[in-house]
Amino acid sequence: MEKIKDINRLNDVFFKSLLGDEIRKNLTLNFLNSILNRDEHNYFTDINFMDKQQIPDINEGKAPELDILAKTNNGSLINIEVQIASQKKFSKRALYYWSRLYAYQLGKGHHYRELKPTISINLLNFNHLPYKTYHNSYHIRNDETTDILIDDFEMHFIELEKFKFSDIKKMRNAENWIAYFSPQCTDEEREVIAMNNPAIKEALNYEMMFSQDEIKRRDYELQEKAIRDYLSNMYDSKQEGIQEGIQSERKTIAINLLKANMSIDFVSKNTGLSEQEILHLQQSLNK
Repeated sequence: MEKIKDINRLNDVFFKSLLGDEIRKNLTLNFLNSILNRDEHNYFTDINFMDKQQIPDINEGKAPELDILAKTNNGSLINIEVQIASQKKFSKRALYYWSRLYAYQLGKGHHYRELKPTISINLLNFNHLPYKTYHNSYHIRNDETTDILIDDFEMHFIELEKFKFSDIKKMRNAENWIAYFSPQCTDEEREVIAMNNPAIKEALNYEMMFSQDEIKRRDYELQEKAIRDYLSNMYDSKQEGIQEGIQSERKTIAINLLKANMSIDFVSKNTGLSEQEILHLQQSLNK
């Protein structure tokens, strides 16, 4: 069985299989330490993947929708999420799920001192923030001094469309991973990156193993179809909204022309509305 052509590395099925499996947790640790810019003094040395169903729902609240949830050797909670389709309120979504994870730690009778840092990493295949930088991180800081209030909050947004290639051989580990997932990166460029980065080489090698797993490949293809259908529906809805807006504007112009005592024929020629539509508008004005 051949490797999946132009594999979508942001496909949930592939992404979770690559970075959400105990067998390859060395890759996940490499990804986390690279993206979070951890050095030898604060490296994450181990990680345990958690059952996402452990996060309790709240009454009439949103069900958890997390791609990868894990706990590191120092107790920090990590949520990695991939988002392909643009969402205007994505920052609120990200904050909502961060807060759910943070609060989840504190069971009945436990003390606040037991709360551990919670880190959210969001890989976005669209532009969301009004900055040219492709990787933006957030903490809770003092407005005047910029001192961090508490280390428990950390949130990252990585906008893959904004990522631009520099000298591949000079890229940092974080940039290597971002380039690997970026749809703008070619397979040839990934191979060059892999020559100097064993983790990326391992990720590329896994793509063939993934392609040859019939169950994973089927689930991957079903997810791809769901993505295409979703994006198609989003496009159709957008186009429908545009047409409704145009029609509404035409009716507004027609009403103003009728109020100015223009003839139905004149209004029709200048708005594109049919005479029957204009008669209907005229009747509504006379009521």
